[in-house]
Amino acid sequence: ISYSPTSSDIEEEIPPTFEVIMTDSCIDYDDLYIPRKIYKHLPLTFETALLHYRGKEWFVSMSVGDRRRFKEGCKLFVLDNYVKRGFVVKFTLVDVSSLYVDFNVEVKGEGTHDRNPL
Repeated sequence: ISYSPTSSDIEEEIPPTFEVIMTDSCIDYDDLYIPRKIYKHLPLTFETALLHYRGKEWFVSMSVGDRRRFKEGCKLFVLDNYVKRGFVVKFTLVDVSSLYVDFNVEVKGEGTHDRNPL
């Protein structure tokens, strides 16, 4: 999985964001790693995220503990939006409510169906 920072590690991002370059494992499974720099903005016990993209919403479960990930529902978001290998998906944390965390999502790129490594 390839992750790229959206600003320098020295500067604090407001609002917190991260980008993911989609790989086969991101597309084929309900499993997408959330970078550690985002952890401090997520309540330790929250297990639900709401993803907003193109006027629609997807509820996605999140793992708790030492390795935070988007889990169940992540693959549905990918399939519904025709996200392909090589697309860059940007997640921006916009709110932490009493029940879930809220992310706006941007999808960029042409992507490919090619299964060869990047």
